Amino acid sequence: MEPLALQDMGPWLSSWGEGLWRATWQGALATLAVWALVKALPRLPASVKAGLWWAVALKCVLALGWPRPVPLPLLAAEPARSVLAVPPAPLLHAPVAFPPEDVTPGVQAPAPAGGGWEAVLGWGALLLFAGWTAGVAWQLHGHVRSWRQIRGMRERARPLAHPELEEELEFLASEAGLHHPPKLLVSSEVASPLATGLLSPVVVLPVKAVEGMPVEALRMALAHEVAHLRRGDLWMGWAPAFAETVLFFHPLVRQAAREYALAREEACDAEALRLTGAEPADYGELLIAFGIIRAPGTAAALGASAHLHALHRRLRMLESVDVMSPRPRRWLKGALCLLGVVGLVPFQVVAQDAPPAPAAKAAVPATPATEASPPEKRTAVPVPPAPPPAGNLRARPMPPMPPMPPVGGPPARPMPPMPPMPPMPPVDDGDSFVLVTDGSVTMSGSSGDLHLARTLKQKGKDLLYVRRGDKSFLIRDAKTLEQIRALMKEPQAMGSAQGELGMKQGELGKKQGELGMKQGELGVKQAQLGMKHAELAQKHALLSMEHSRLESIRDEAERTRLEAEVEKKEQQLEKEESGLAKEQEALGRQQEALGAQQEALGEEQEKLGEQQEKLSRQHEKQMREVNEKVRSVIDGALKQGLGEPLPS
Repeated sequence: MEPLALQDMGPWLSSWGEGLWRATWQGALATLAVWALVKALPRLPASVKAGLWWAVALKCVLALGWPRPVPLPLLAAEPARSVLAVPPAPLLHAPVAFPPEDVTPGVQAPAPAGGGWEAVLGWGALLLFAGWTAGVAWQLHGHVRSWRQIRGMRERARPLAHPELEEELEFLASEAGLHHPPKLLVSSEVASPLATGLLSPVVVLPVKAVEGMPVEALRMALAHEVAHLRRGDLWMGWAPAFAETVLFFHPLVRQAAREYALAREEACDAEALRLTGAEPADYGELLIAFGIIRAPGTAAALGASAHLHALHRRLRMLESVDVMSPRPRRWLKGALCLLGVVGLVPFQVVAQDAPPAPAAKAAVPATPATEASPPEKRTAVPVPPAPPPAGNLRARPMPPMPPMPPVGGPPARPMPPMPPMPPMPPVDDGDSFVLVTDGSVTMSGSSGDLHLARTLKQKGKDLLYVRRGDKSFLIRDAKTLEQIRALMKEPQAMGSAQGELGMKQGELGKKQGELGMKQGELGVKQAQLGMKHAELAQKHALLSMEHSRLESIRDEAERTRLEAEVEKKEQQLEKEESGLAKEQEALGRQQEALGAQQEALGEEQEKLGEQQEKLSRQHEKQMREVNEKVRSVIDGALKQGLGEPLPS
């Protein structure tokens, strides 16, 4: 059999390469868009986040296999050439090209110069396709191996004879809207509950969990797996798995698959809380007990990553979940679904259609075939100038505003800035603690530590969360908590004193602000008086012009009468100017008094600032000493085994 020619594979390789490139850059674009949306809307429900990440995975799959992408004209069109209106020339004696006589029959002519590069590119495409095929095969091998493990585990699992749990599972399935409750199995090969099976789903519980956990905790675990079945995660998980398989080299696609898996787990956590009505703190204890470690599985049984970051995210979600709301807002889901449908359609960026080229006015006469045709000429089309605006209006320049008169009185003294409260110095890089009680929180750590400690806090029970590097602990020992509370009394008292000083500074700042507003009002009044002064000056100028005009009047009686009127106007202007001067002087005195009050408040504010700075230095020094003592107490408690380790 003759080997397949390279040129026969050209169109197929070209189509595959275009689809792979389209899926690569459009998948990256969709991933970044969803990431920005999730960051901009942190309160977005977990079910909506999972839907968005799932749509990103489906977008990658469709972009790779869609036969005809929708053209999207975003590129600039090529400039059109003007076409000359040339009448068709008659067909005369056309020259005929005969083959040269020195060509030997049966001998192929040499290939063009570009054939070598085409061969190199073709072999490069073949090598690229071979590498991609090998990567996909390796990914499929991993999925098949995981599927075999899950199938073997299910075959070896045995039915669980537990009437109470079976009744709970049937009730939860009915509440979730499932037509048939799944079968309940138990196995020693799984570390946490697991839902599996596309056609006949089952829920598998670990043997240790059934033997050592109360029914209420197992009920929450069953509710989580029922939520997976209600959402159809066993079927929908294939889209992210397929996208991650065919685009195994794409880091953003792999990240989108991980984000989908984690958001899916968060959505099932929220649904489990709604189905059971459990407290978030109790559910958080369940997550810690299982360590969110799932058995390896196929795309239908993918779980969230088993590391502390995932645990923190899921526990942080429990802090803000709305148990009373069974579903996200319909308008939000509808808008995002519409956006997803529009974004799923694969597109191809193409150039815009060029406008039709204008024809030249003058026709070129036809030339005989025996004469050489002139080269093609390009006609430059002049662009007509823009028409002038309608009408004969001319914009008149706005006259400049007269300068504002100077505000009387000394300038207001600016309020000195309030010194910031010093942050609690950390115990050590990577070490932190958070003491949470029913009425207060004492911490030295990050906001993530605070969120996690608040989530695990149960009502009526104090809690100490401790992080040492990459290990985390919970301390509930009453003696240890009492020692830490005693150590923190003095720093809390000094912090209260700083708070009182801050309140006084705030009150002074409020008074300074009120004085500033009064000074501003006086300034406005002074500006108004300045405008009136300008109007009077304009009237004086007009009266001066009238005086000049009186000199040209020869009628003595008429000139006397007009002089009397002008003199009366001048007296009226002098009276108005005198009144304005008195008002201006009164405003200046008020402004000066306000400035003095403002200066006094500024001096008082400066004294409080000095006291605040002194207290801050003392508080910072005291906190360093207290932190050392607190760390010593925590180390002693951990050595005694009083710390409950969290999964890492």
